[in-house]
Amino acid sequence: MTKNRFEREMQQTFGEKFSKSMEKRILNSYDATQKSFLPDYVLYAENEKDVIDCCKTCSKYKVPIIPRGAGCGFSGGALAIEGGVTLVLDKMNKIEIDPDNLIAIVEPGAITYEIQKEAEKHNLFYPPDPSSLKVSTIGGNIAENAGGPRAVKYGVTGDWVIALEVVLANGEKIKTGRPLKKDVAGYNITNLFVGSEGTLGVITKAYLKLIPKPEGFLSGIFIFDSINNAAKSISTVVSAGLQPSKLEFMDRFSLKALKSAGKNVPENAESILLIEVDGEKESLYTQLERIKTLVKDIGLIDCNIAKDESENERIWELRRSLSPIINLYGNTKINEDVVVPRSKIPELMAFVEDLIEIYSLTIVCFGHAGDGNIHVNFMFDREDKKTVEKVEKAVEQLFKKVVEMGGSISGEHGIGIAKKRFMKYQFSEIEMEILKNIKKVFDPYNIMNPGKIFDIEKV
Repeated sequence: MTKNRFEREMQQTFGEKFSKSMEKRILNSYDATQKSFLPDYVLYAENEKDVIDCCKTCSKYKVPIIPRGAGCGFSGGALAIEGGVTLVLDKMNKIEIDPDNLIAIVEPGAITYEIQKEAEKHNLFYPPDPSSLKVSTIGGNIAENAGGPRAVKYGVTGDWVIALEVVLANGEKIKTGRPLKKDVAGYNITNLFVGSEGTLGVITKAYLKLIPKPEGFLSGIFIFDSINNAAKSISTVVSAGLQPSKLEFMDRFSLKALKSAGKNVPENAESILLIEVDGEKESLYTQLERIKTLVKDIGLIDCNIAKDESENERIWELRRSLSPIINLYGNTKINEDVVVPRSKIPELMAFVEDLIEIYSLTIVCFGHAGDGNIHVNFMFDREDKKTVEKVEKAVEQLFKKVVEMGGSISGEHGIGIAKKRFMKYQFSEIEMEILKNIKKVFDPYNIMNPGKIFDIEKV
């Protein structure tokens, strides 16, 4: 009877925006984890009032709410693992640029790439650039605290969020922070919502910091004779005081996959670094030449610097194309986005090489080496049960090693359902209890995206 009352109330409030059709439930049942969980209902929110009314009704009937943007996350954050209402926010996509105050005011469904393009119309710059930037929404980026290649110089999404408007589980709306350059009044609640994966409330508006757009960008491909030398070069570049805007790494498995896909990759490369610099146009080539000089004695075989913007774009298209291309190594990918101090990258890569040898696995490594965030991709066929067991053991060993090195089990993909069992390696019991108590303050009935990051007792 309660279920029927809930359905009637939602139908009366939202009409055709609310659905329990199998087609719409299936369309919103999966993400990039290759896992699928059917929500009981789907609601396509068109404005803030829809979000408020949804939360009020779901709170009344204790029905889970799963906020969803583009559904391209790698941690299962948008999956309805306990049923409930998947709240789709991609229609809330307004973007407003305030050039006088260097701020973008955006709704959660705005595509990250579109925010960048709107800012550029005013010669302004929004730096965060996750690989999914042409499809991912800013609400999802904030919820996962997404990074990207430019994080080495400009930081992750959270570094650019200065204020939020959020609807809590009970339908109450709050504002966190103010869109000001300086504001130290009270606790920094904005940062609590950044990276909270939709477990504390639903973001309905974000105020993003902008900066003047750099005059130019220039990139180079630096080719090395070994993974270890490429890893050593990363610390050499950064410790010398140079500040690339992107510093990406690819291992030999990555290069082999790109070659198989017909991409132009140097034959003698064992590992490459893709490096971009930005700033005044006349300084760009000199910056890359300085980097070349710094690493020339650390196994550098060759260096190809882009001659124009189209060549520059081709370099980064090579990087963006990599993630789907490596599927040639197996029908299943476990993509772990671990982070270690930059100086520990050679040690991490040596450890991954040991895992490859011990377990006879294909592990493809690439990613944001400039900030220590390496994507460690375990590639295998899910039907091979023995290999699946070996992968599970190797993943657990990887997380233990990363935490032992002073690193983190996730740099930008979040925890979701994919990594919550490994939180115990990074957080003590009392730290976990604090996290759970924060969740209870904002969501006492545990209806906001339940079962993500950690498990919590039902009320």
